[in-house]
Amino acid sequence: MAEETMKGPIQSVSRAAAILRCFYDHQELGLQEICEMVGLHKSTTSTLVTTLKNEQLLEQDPSTSKYRLGMGSFILGSSTQINLRTLTLPYLSSLNARFLETVNLAAPMDTDIIYINKIESDYSMRTCTRIGQRLPFYCTANGKAIFAYYPEETLQPLLEHLVIRRFSSGTVANAEVLLRELGSVKERGYACDNEELEQGLCCYAAPIFDCSGAPAAAISVSGPVGRLQGHVRDEIISELKRCAGEISHILSQTNYMAVNHLSSL
Repeated sequence: MAEETMKGPIQSVSRAAAILRCFYDHQELGLQEICEMVGLHKSTTSTLVTTLKNEQLLEQDPSTSKYRLGMGSFILGSSTQINLRTLTLPYLSSLNARFLETVNLAAPMDTDIIYINKIESDYSMRTCTRIGQRLPFYCTANGKAIFAYYPEETLQPLLEHLVIRRFSSGTVANAEVLLRELGSVKERGYACDNEELEQGLCCYAAPIFDCSGAPAAAISVSGPVGRLQGHVRDEIISELKRCAGEISHILSQTNYMAVNHLSSL
């Protein structure tokens, strides 16, 4: 797309759209790469990219300075997949009503998970997440519930290059320990975050599968460790697996397909 061909009163919108389209086939791009792809001067591209970043349509990796699609782009995209959010809402509501704890729906995004729906607990002491929030998969029950079911050829290179940031003393120590944990998740059909993200809080999650059997999302219940113990914990796990199973069964009868953000790794 040459710069001189971009004319008219919506030129800046067209240019911004051209920049976003660069990420159709690329996970991350540097500023110079974007310039070359859209055919714009570096100063023009920089201004547009900064604007898109401010609007959360792009985000910048602080370690590489490269850009990738931001949570704003993901939320806009997920709004076209309203079937999943609409389908799961009664299950989220039911879990929240029964256990009175925060319930989340999360989907994979690159090597993170992103929360795409939630019902918050009315308790003053509760877990606080927000729709659009991204967290590393390895320290969340939702993330482990999803990533445990990725094929080995996808998961292995990810773990080899994974840089683990410790959020609490309970955060998984290394990739070898994480791999064993993911194996256990797959065996039992649910995942647990036991104070791995934040001290005093825990979370249980079960995977949701698309029509091809690939992990598409996870549904979870989270709260203070003291309230999610014993028979309450057992009931939560049982209900999560039941709800996730029913949702997966419904999706198996549709053409709903999850996007595998790790396919390029």
